[in-house]
Amino acid sequence: MIQAVTTSEHRAEFARRIAGKPYFEATMGTHCALFSAHPGSGWSFYLLPGNGALALRGGTATLCGKLPAGEAGEEAAEELQGFLHFLRVDRLLSEQQALDGWQQAEPLLLWELPKGKELPLPPAPHAELVFTDHPSMMPVSRLVFPDSEAEQEQFYLLACTSIAHGVGCCRALLDHGTPVCTVGCYEQSDGEAYMAAGVTAPEWRGRGLAGWLIVGLANALATERTVRFASVPALQGFYHHLGFVQADTIQQTTRKWESV
Repeated sequence: MIQAVTTSEHRAEFARRIAGKPYFEATMGTHCALFSAHPGSGWSFYLLPGNGALALRGGTATLCGKLPAGEAGEEAAEELQGFLHFLRVDRLLSEQQALDGWQQAEPLLLWELPKGKELPLPPAPHAELVFTDHPSMMPVSRLVFPDSEAEQEQFYLLACTSIAHGVGCCRALLDHGTPVCTVGCYEQSDGEAYMAAGVTAPEWRGRGLAGWLIVGLANALATERTVRFASVPALQGFYHHLGFVQADTIQQTTRKWESV
């Protein structure tokens, strides 16, 4: 039976199921800790049969752990399929392809900088740009999601809540007060800092801004935690050149549901 995470006992069990899982512990754990008691946040969290944990936001689900084996697993998979269908979830991130009928999409590559390690810092950006580690988050949200006000609002909520609780941080380069490149860390566990939202404005790309910001933040975070982040395979050469090591992959599957 799928159980919504609503109590402190549920949250403790959710944390136990994702413990030690790269990417999942930091991201799902942070989201659950910050938002599980606030239904209006748009996030929801569930315990699945077996040792599975599920996080939902919009049309995307993240699944950590496995359903039980045998007949019980078949019943659990059928229940989960119906649940995702009902909620019109069409994108699933998981440790491995977990459900029949879902189409394999391009996996995400998980990159790593181990705790205590440091990468060579690329050349500093042009002096006309101003560095800040306390940018205004609404302009940063517009830079990260320029084409979607809904995504801007969701990112703004996550970033501001994470920063307010001492979990998150953001760095940006400003051109006359406007962010043109940013990267942040908005999800952390005891052992992992997860970097995300590395974006450069189109007109500023190709000048080494992102590499300088990303390596600088990764080096700072790696003094206390292992640093990880995910990327599409097309950026493999870029992150390899910066010195990051590919540690794993996150499976990404999609499904188009028939209209009701």
